Amino acid sequence: MPYSPWFPEAGSYIKYRDTAVRDIRYRKLEWMTDPHKYPFRLPALAGGVKASSATSFDELNPSDTKKHIYLAYLGVCPGFLFYLYHPFDVKNLKWDTKIDGISEDLVANLTYEESPYEFPTKAIGIERDRYPALQAYNISGSTKTPQVIWIAALYQVLEQEDLSADELAKLQSGQIRAHPWWFGGEM
Repeated sequence: MPYSPWFPEAGSYIKYRDTAVRDIRYRKLEWMTDPHKYPFRLPALAGGVKASSATSFDELNPSDTKKHIYLAYLGVCPGFLFYLYHPFDVKNLKWDTKIDGISEDLVANLTYEESPYEFPTKAIGIERDRYPALQAYNISGSTKTPQVIWIAALYQVLEQEDLSADELAKLQSGQIRAHPWWFGGEM
């Protein structure tokens, strides 16, 4: 049986931290597409070498004329550490402060064991102009080509301003369930 990550159904609600206003916001998922697969090969790297820069996935940028967002799962191949930037200019998976005696390269990354290429588990929300980037570090002893796969569903949404006062009150009180999403950035 083919693997498919979990995607909330149309009609569901999500909540997220809006970093611009530093508050919890809500959206209603109006309709969705079937998940799309996007396999990608980055340039080959010699063993023990980190890519000189991150590869930006601006093709995952939702339309600027439609109220679209993506929920995307990222699967990665073995033999590499992958550094996630989400959005593309903010490094993620890192601690607030440097941990003495441990290289940031060893703690701020995603591995095959955590989100395998065949069964992605790392989920991110992608909204307009907040698309991800990745940088690979080859931890194997030989030259290899890093590969990733994005599995994403496109949603058309109603923004918080489009929700009724009753819906919003029920969301804020917990009477209506809202799935937590993360659109990246600093907390």
